[in-house]
Amino acid sequence: MSLASVVSSARTSSPALARGTAGSCRRAARTRHLPLGGAQVPSACQLACRFTRSAARRLPVAPATGGGAVGDAFVTEGSTNVKFPRELIVPGYTGSLVILGTGYRDKFFVKVYAAAFYVDYSVGIDTEQWKEKIGIESFDSNSVFDSIFKAPAVKSLSIILVRDVDGKTFVNALNDVIARQIKKPNAEEESSLSTFQNTFLGRNLKQGTSIYLTWLEPSRMLISISENQDPSQVDAEIKSATVNYALYDGFFGNSPVSPSLRSYTAQLLEALLRK
Repeated sequence: MSLASVVSSARTSSPALARGTAGSCRRAARTRHLPLGGAQVPSACQLACRFTRSAARRLPVAPATGGGAVGDAFVTEGSTNVKFPRELIVPGYTGSLVILGTGYRDKFFVKVYAAAFYVDYSVGIDTEQWKEKIGIESFDSNSVFDSIFKAPAVKSLSIILVRDVDGKTFVNALNDVIARQIKKPNAEEESSLSTFQNTFLGRNLKQGTSIYLTWLEPSRMLISISENQDPSQVDAEIKSATVNYALYDGFFGNSPVSPSLRSYTAQLLEALLRK
């Protein structure tokens, strides 16, 4: 079944999704990044403009996904008011990614960051192609998220801080997530964990800082850190499939650090896969 019918339903149910954005931003020249960074990348507005021409090619982001849309170019995470572009290009990958869901992370009732989950644009063109690529026939959120991790499809988690956090605090929180899966790391895992930690230690992560975790494949995860929403380079690469899965599972497993992100993403996935 074509994704167009799913989009039509989502657009009808939400006036915010039904509004066009032809006048919301100017179409600008776009420069794709080089795989290891260093080249100019498009702004969030430029990226979003690419996704406004064909409604039938849009992945629907339901009203439940953390808030309403700003026109059709952005999705707002409702609890933090952080705006995420519907389409994203990240360093290290030349394809386009589209948003599947948004959410937020809090600690002791204080919001720390907003997050959005993106997948390769090619898997979102129609639902039959999606099902074939991730290898499932019925919807079960646990198996679906596991299948997406293992599938030959790039996915990325965009994190935007809504308060200042030092690098040590941020990485320690994610280390706790990894420790759920990896109790006694082997040599490969130790090396990857060291790379991961050193990427953040010593950094002062200010409000508005963007962090991108991009899974090219199970054994390759790229980390990019930017002071805004325009990442320009790869800051580190993690090459341990178990470490990469532990991080992914921390967001999309049974005990997610952002229940809202997992819940809203699962809702859209279910809508896609049940149509």
